Amino acid sequence: MNKYWYEYTRSCYDLVMESEGTTVILEHEVEAYVVHMMAKYFDCPTLGQRAMALVMMEAMQTKDRVKYLSVGDECLLIFSFPLNKQRWPSVTYYKDLGTTAYGMAGHIMEQHFVPASRVITGIFNRSKDL
Repeated sequence: MNKYWYEYTRSCYDLVMESEGTTVILEHEVEAYVVHMMAKYFDCPTLGQRAMALVMMEAMQTKDRVKYLSVGDECLLIFSFPLNKQRWPSVTYYKDLGTTAYGMAGHIMEQHFVPASRVITGIFNRSKDL
């Protein structure tokens, strides 16, 4: 765990709460997951640099729930930003891959990918409104 975990979590919580006020209200469990996921990736300079389909195939071979969640999380963040959208294989690629990864992990985010994405997009677009 990062020595700044508390600060990251607190900042992400504030951002999620603010974004929910202008987008959509998430269920408590989904909200908590998004806050912690964002805090986990708060200082991740390599986000979007892995070939997610390969990571997904690796997760499928090992049936590793942690790897499935990692794929889902990265896809959610990439889809929400969106990072390098002109290079995506299709407009829904990361949404489809992320939803599938969460589903393979048996995680609640499978059903809440799109609402969570709206909240995260609201956070990323926040500076445009200021």
